[in-house]
Amino acid sequence: MTSSGSDELAAKAASAIASAETGKLVARNTLILTVSQALTVPLSILTNVVVARYLGPNAFGLSYLAFTVCAFGFLIVSWGHDGVLPAVVARNHSQSGLMLGSSVAFRAALVIPVYAVMAVGCHLFGYHSDLQLILALTTLHQLLTAFVAAGKDTVRGLERMRVPAYAHVGQQLLVAAFVIPVVMLGGQLPAAVLAQGAACAVILVYVCLALRPAGVNKLSVSWSATRTLFYGGTPFVVSGLVMSLQPMIDAMFLSKLTSAEVIGWYAVARRLVGVLLFPASALIGALYPTLCRLFESDRPLFAETTSAALRNVSLVVVPVMLGCALYADVAIAMFNRQAFGPTADDLRILSVFIALVYFSMPLGTCVLAAQKQRAWSVVQSLCLVGSVALDPLLVPWFQRRFGNGGLGVCLSSTLSEVAVVICGIVLTPRGVFDRKFFRVFLLSLVAGAALVAVSRLLASFSPYIGGPLALMAYIATLWFTGAIEKDKIEALRQAVMRRFARARGNA
Repeated sequence: MTSSGSDELAAKAASAIASAETGKLVARNTLILTVSQALTVPLSILTNVVVARYLGPNAFGLSYLAFTVCAFGFLIVSWGHDGVLPAVVARNHSQSGLMLGSSVAFRAALVIPVYAVMAVGCHLFGYHSDLQLILALTTLHQLLTAFVAAGKDTVRGLERMRVPAYAHVGQQLLVAAFVIPVVMLGGQLPAAVLAQGAACAVILVYVCLALRPAGVNKLSVSWSATRTLFYGGTPFVVSGLVMSLQPMIDAMFLSKLTSAEVIGWYAVARRLVGVLLFPASALIGALYPTLCRLFESDRPLFAETTSAALRNVSLVVVPVMLGCALYADVAIAMFNRQAFGPTADDLRILSVFIALVYFSMPLGTCVLAAQKQRAWSVVQSLCLVGSVALDPLLVPWFQRRFGNGGLGVCLSSTLSEVAVVICGIVLTPRGVFDRKFFRVFLLSLVAGAALVAVSRLLASFSPYIGGPLALMAYIATLWFTGAIEKDKIEALRQAVMRRFARARGNA
C-alpha cells in the first residue's frame, strides 16, 4: 500500500473516531440536561397549577405581563452573553474566570438603569401600581437568575453539564418548596415572587461554590474581556431583543384589546409550552459549545453533528406536538377547567408552534455557531414583523368571534415561526440535510400517523389509558421501521448503566 493510501486510511479512521467521540460527548451532555429537565417538569407544572388555582387568572396574567416586560429588559442586562460566553470559553478554557467575572460585573452595572426605564415605560403606558410592585420584585428575581445563568453558561463552555443540571433541578425543587406553601397559606402574588427570588438566591450560592471544582479559574474583570463580551454579544442581543419584543407586543395587544382573564388563559398556555420545550432547550444547551468548537476545527463533523441533532428532534417532536393537540383538555383540567377551559384551544394552535420551535432552535444554534449571527438576527425580526402586522387584525377578530383574543396571538406566532424555520434551513451550511435526516423525518411522520390512529380508536377510553398506548404505538412503529438507530440506543443504555454503577460505587 502506498504512503498516500495509508495516510488516507489513517485520516478516515481518525475522523470516524472523532465523530464517535463527539457524538458521545453531545449525547452524554444532552442526556444530563434532558434528565434534569425531565425531573423538573412535574415540579414546574405543579407550581404553576397551585399558583393558578389559588391566585386565579387575573393574578396569573399580571405575573405573566411583568415577567414579559422584565425578560425584554434583561436582554440589555445580559447583552447576549448567553451566546458569546460559552463560545469563548469553549475555544479557550483558560479565559473562563476572566470572562465570567467581567460578565457578572457588566450585568450588575446595568440592572438599575434598565429597571428605571422599564418602570417609567409601564407608567407611560398607563399600567397601575399593582404591576409596578410586581415588576420591581420580578426584577430582583431576574437579577439573581442572570447571575446564576452566567455561571451555568461558563461551565457549559467547558462542556461540563453537571453543574447546570444540578442547578436547574435544585432551583425547581426550591421554587416548589418555597412558593407552594406561601400561596396555600394565603400569600398573594408579591409573596410568591419573593419566594421565587429566595429560591434563586440559594442556587446562586451553590453555583458560586461549584465553579472552581468544575474548572473555572479565579474570577477577575478586565476592560478587554468586557469589550469582547459586548461586541460578541451584540448580534445575540439584537436577536434576543426581537425574540423578547414579540411576546411583549403580544402581551400588550392582549392587555389593550382583551381582558385580564384572557391574558391569564394565554399565560397558562405559554407556561405549558415552555415545559414542553424543555427537551429542545436541553439539546441546544449541550450542542452549542460543541458546534462552536467544531466549526473552527472540523466542518464535516460539524455538519454530521447538526444532522444527528435534527434527526433526534424529529423523533421527539412528533409525539410532543400530537400529545399537545390531542390531550389539551387533560392538561387544563389540572389548572381548573372551569376557570381556564379556553386555554385548551390556545394549546391546540400552539402545538404546531411547538413543532416548529423544536426545529428552529437547533437550526438557529447551527447558524449561530457558523458565525452568522447578523443574518439570524434579521430572521428573528420576522417574528416581530408578524406580531405587529397580524396581532391588531387577529386578536380583535378572535375576541369578537370566540371571546378569546389569545387565539389570534397563538396563530400569529405560529405563522411567524414558519418563516423562521424556512430561513433557518436556507442559512444552514451544506451537508446537514442528508439522506439520514430525511429518512428519519419521514418515518417519524409515519409513526405519528400510528399514534393518531390508536388515539382515535381509544377515544372512548380514559386519556390516561389511551395516551400511553398511543405513545407505545409510536415507539413500536419507529422501532420496526428502523427509524431508531439501535447503536445509539445501545450507547445510551451503556451510558446510563455506567452512571448507575458510579452512583452505587459512591454510595
